Amino acid sequence: MKKETLLKLQYAAGILVFTAAVVFTGYKLVMSVISDRRAEEEHQRLLDTVIVEDSQIPAVPVTLTDEEGETVEILPPQYPPLNIDMETLKEMNGDFRGWIYFPAVEVSYPVVQGEDNNYYLKHSFEEEKSNSGSIFMDCGASPDWSDRNTFVFGHNMRDGSMFGTFKELVDDPSLLDANPRFYIYTENTVYTYEIFSYYMTKSDSNRYMVFSSDENYDRYTAWAVENSTYPFDVDLSERSNIVSLSTCYGSAGTSRRVLIHGVLTLTEPYGIN
Repeated sequence: MKKETLLKLQYAAGILVFTAAVVFTGYKLVMSVISDRRAEEEHQRLLDTVIVEDSQIPAVPVTLTDEEGETVEILPPQYPPLNIDMETLKEMNGDFRGWIYFPAVEVSYPVVQGEDNNYYLKHSFEEEKSNSGSIFMDCGASPDWSDRNTFVFGHNMRDGSMFGTFKELVDDPSLLDANPRFYIYTENTVYTYEIFSYYMTKSDSNRYMVFSSDENYDRYTAWAVENSTYPFDVDLSERSNIVSLSTCYGSAGTSRRVLIHGVLTLTEPYGIN
């Protein structure tokens, strides 16, 4: 075979390889966009389905009569008045564990818990394959949120969905000025968590630890307060339970993580029956 012919064949092969790479990259990009759009459509569908507009949660004190004929004044709840159709969510997915609402960064999603921490990285609440995944609590956590440190994970999506808005918080701590809290709504209870620390760490750091002793609680929270990106003045002396929110920070595949710690400051019955 002549050298000129060989060079032409090599050139043609190179063009084919390059074209195939471009087509494959384009295909992956298109599929990623489609997946993101489906995830956003599912999220909006969930909001439309389970957030009941005709809320029974009072905005002003309510006076009721008890079984003995005594009048009792019930004060309005201190949590944001979301009225969530818990029954529908449980029917849709038996892994449902509650609804997280973080108004400062516009996070409002159902929380699930899988048998491992891999499934919901790539599956939506409706258990469809999705690049956005779901917001999920650690597979080993107590499903009733009773652990001293419960981890909740979500993707850092480019479009700001899931935990994607956490990067805004890193850049602008003033977002927490109006309301430095997030809320977990369950069937019968709403838990209010006040943020006392957030910072960057690595996926394999010892910050992803659970503990049961007061000594370890104090050591863990003291480090978190001292190393927080933004200073908070929160009383941790009662050693109330913590929920820690985690997401990636940076490009895909990074080991960098943002951890946001909230301590339980208020537990209220959910709604009025």
